[in-house]
Amino acid sequence: MSKSKVVLVRSKSLSSGAKLDTGSARSLLSAGIAEVLGCDDPREALADIARNTGRLGLKPNCVAGPMISTSASLVYALAGLLQSSGKRDSDIVIWDRSCRELQSAGFELNAGRSGVKCFGTDARDVGYGNSFHVNGKVGSLVTRIIEDECDHLINIPILKDHSVAGVSGGMKNYYGAVHNPNKYHGNNCDPYVAEVNALPVIKSKNVLTVMDVTRMQYHGGPGFQPQYVVNPGAVLLSTDPVAIDAHGERIINEYRAANGMKSLAESGRAPLWLKSAEKLGLGNAELSNIDLMEVVID
Repeated sequence: MSKSKVVLVRSKSLSSGAKLDTGSARSLLSAGIAEVLGCDDPREALADIARNTGRLGLKPNCVAGPMISTSASLVYALAGLLQSSGKRDSDIVIWDRSCRELQSAGFELNAGRSGVKCFGTDARDVGYGNSFHVNGKVGSLVTRIIEDECDHLINIPILKDHSVAGVSGGMKNYYGAVHNPNKYHGNNCDPYVAEVNALPVIKSKNVLTVMDVTRMQYHGGPGFQPQYVVNPGAVLLSTDPVAIDAHGERIINEYRAANGMKSLAESGRAPLWLKSAEKLGLGNAELSNIDLMEVVID
């Protein structure tokens, strides 16, 4: 497998405590998307995504409430950039497993014909599909938002520690796409995280991961524990879903070490599903096989 690329874009003002708003989110995203797609012009990179993704689903992680969910400003900024690059607003769907969780995280529900759509799998006339998707130890119904509403997906998780999986990042975020995620937490979620992401209906549609690291939690997750929340003021981007989570583990471990804590592996919570994902051909799990490019703005 060839080397993968992960791009980290950090804002000096955000890491110094400035509030993330749509403008600062647009700056992070514009710099990162150009780099990760190998374009000199961010507008060209975004136009390429806008042209080639059809109906596009944006998947934040809203399960833990407003204090440690994907920033709505980041997601709306990405939707706005796509619109300005030619994507019709009605072809963008912001979604998660429940309407209540989306609203709690700051998203405005919209199931109408115009504007950027936003709704959960539990919305009226949505639910899960009738097909039972099977891969290895995984057997699940998948949300109709993926099956019927979206041609492609951009995964927009928030990075945080997870008491079972070790890392809650991009790949774990797709537990929000299946009807029975409670079945997939044994053995530190290995190989279940990998096998959910290897389901063809998910694997074939996921084109990009944009990880919210403007703030993150390095211990005590997945629920909000404010004493372990920091503000790196950054986003990670990659077309390799395994590589970006591998760097998520690295970042969590760096903050744990800086605060006198054992690593995830030393704590018995190594994300072994990363290696399982690599074996399934989803991407690179070894940092030595991943090129990390860092960009600092403002």
